[in-house]
Amino acid sequence: MRSVIVVLLAAAVLATAACSRRDHADNGPQVHPQTIVSPDPRQPDAVSQEEPAVARQSWRAVNDRTRNVTGNLHVSIERQRGGPLIFAYATGVTIEAQNYAEVRADARSGVGGQSFAALLGGDPRVSAYLYRVRQESLAPTVARQGGLCGLDTTRYLAVSEFVDASGAWVFRVAAFRGETAPGGGQDPLYCANFAYTAQ
Repeated sequence: MRSVIVVLLAAAVLATAACSRRDHADNGPQVHPQTIVSPDPRQPDAVSQEEPAVARQSWRAVNDRTRNVTGNLHVSIERQRGGPLIFAYATGVTIEAQNYAEVRADARSGVGGQSFAALLGGDPRVSAYLYRVRQESLAPTVARQGGLCGLDTTRYLAVSEFVDASGAWVFRVAAFRGETAPGGGQDPLYCANFAYTAQ
């Protein structure tokens, strides 16, 4: 009797192993994900960000320099996505600019070894969008003080739109007056940066 029980148990074990092998072949190996007990410092949390003018258009100046030079900002796409952006500043400065590159904000700007994030006062994990200025117009009220680069013509912009540490959508603009595009090998002649938050 004992030998019969041993034979039956052995048969059951063999049948179970055959089923497991068949299930494994049919369904692939069973993968058990490793339990994560702490965040991986090499994988920082993603930061919400947007391409400028796609989701938000109205921005409020948040510091004295921005209020004095530009005031609040309305940014819009001229025709369709990918077309020129119009930066309409409350002080009377209007810039039409065409996007030509998207770079990581931690990329070098060409200004004293600084990144775009450093110039923009932004987040190094997000993108910076680079624009070539096609036209900068000044209303009579600001003709004396000039535009984003003062009395020099603004030639390039670096722009970033993202959620900051407080959870607010912010918009940052850095202006350049040089003939050389930012991020290249030569100094693009950085003018100033301007900071806004969503209205």
